[in-house]
Amino acid sequence: MLLVLGAVVANVHLVQASGHRVPVVLLVRDVPVGHKIVQADLAVTQAAVDPAVATVPGRQLGQAVGRRAAVSLRKGSLLTASQLTAEASPQRGQALVSIPLKSGMLPPRLAPAWKVRVVFASGSQGRAAGDATAQDRQITTLRDVPAVVDEVDGPDAEGAMTVSLLVADSDSSTVAREAAAGRVVLVVTERRG
Repeated sequence: MLLVLGAVVANVHLVQASGHRVPVVLLVRDVPVGHKIVQADLAVTQAAVDPAVATVPGRQLGQAVGRRAAVSLRKGSLLTASQLTAEASPQRGQALVSIPLKSGMLPPRLAPAWKVRVVFASGSQGRAAGDATAQDRQITTLRDVPAVVDEVDGPDAEGAMTVSLLVADSDSSTVAREAAAGRVVLVVTERRG
């Protein structure tokens, strides 16, 4: 009898504890990695949260505003302190390069925070092997450039997308120049966020 009574008391306690809801910060819009968080990105909601989960309490919503997203933040998720940073993007030694890409030159559903490799494509496709120009030979000597997707916009009226990439500052001019010439393809190396 005591065992049954103990089980009933334990179950009542568990039900009450699981129903204990606290105010926490909720994302109401997607926020790309590196972007500054504004008041309109956040709301306070009531949620039953395990103490081991480091959510941002509702009373600290104002402290989250003005900070930057350390990772890509998704609408409908609870905000945690580890997802925030005070550092601006791009950081020292990085550059932000926006490149236009036609359909087929980037992976489908490309999203902020994904790691990619910028590959420089020769303009000699469709020509005989001996017809490659000096510029085409130079492109084949360029090394691939690692990058992180900052933002994806589009498609525009012609179906083109604009992708903003964080790259090493030393590679930014090459990426921008080759992208302007239409010789850039993106290869995903890691999906994140």
